[in-house]
Amino acid sequence: MPKNSRRPKVILLKGNGPIIINSEMMELITITLSHGLVGLPLKDLKAEKVIIVDDLETFWEIHKTVKEKPCCFVYSYETLDDEDMKRIKADNITFLQ
Repeated sequence: MPKNSRRPKVILLKGNGPIIINSEMMELITITLSHGLVGLPLKDLKAEKVIIVDDLETFWEIHKTVKEKPCCFVYSYETLDDEDMKRIKADNITFLQ
């Protein structure tokens, strides 16, 4: 890893619809239904709609209240800073607190 770079934060993902994470295309509904979520380092995320949830309990239950499709729910144990947010590309990004 280059000297000035930092290790990417691990994010938890679930939802429905296609995403591209770290150059890999995934269908979130398949992962969500079979495993509940997936945890990956945030190097690059592309999705149509992203909802960033700041509470783990809310993250587990968010699919019951937000029914929009396609939608990618994101949770991080560490606070996402400006550098992290530059790695998330979406038409619509919402913060749920």
